[in-house]
Amino acid sequence: MDRLLDLLLVLTIRSDFRHSTRAPRWYRASSDPRLGAALQSLHDNAAHPWTVPELAAISGLSRAAFARAFREVLGQAPMQYLTEWRMTLARDHLRADDLSLAQIADAVGYGSPFAFAATFRRHHGEPPGSWRHRERKAAKA
Repeated sequence: MDRLLDLLLVLTIRSDFRHSTRAPRWYRASSDPRLGAALQSLHDNAAHPWTVPELAAISGLSRAAFARAFREVLGQAPMQYLTEWRMTLARDHLRADDLSLAQIADAVGYGSPFAFAATFRRHHGEPPGSWRHRERKAAKA
């Protein structure tokens, strides 16, 4: 029964997004024939060391055409979007898992926990360990 309710919720949200001009950019981009496959690849494998030329090839576009279309539809450069997606996944891991920072770094595509921590700090203004502690403390309150 829970899975049925989850499915109904997802279908309702999708239906609303299809008919809404305020649907999130990533949702609109996922149905864009120029960007959908590349965006799906980013979402499916954030840890892969993606490059713009590789994503462009998935889309069947030149690097410049892909980068331009991506920025037009999503409002940011492909690598900026990838970093944001990786940070979203990292926050999910930090909230829900007891993975080490090295394991999270590996899972979201950073070569070292130091590179991951530096990017996380730049995006969130604090190190991932501090962020995890604060979030877990807030969840218990």
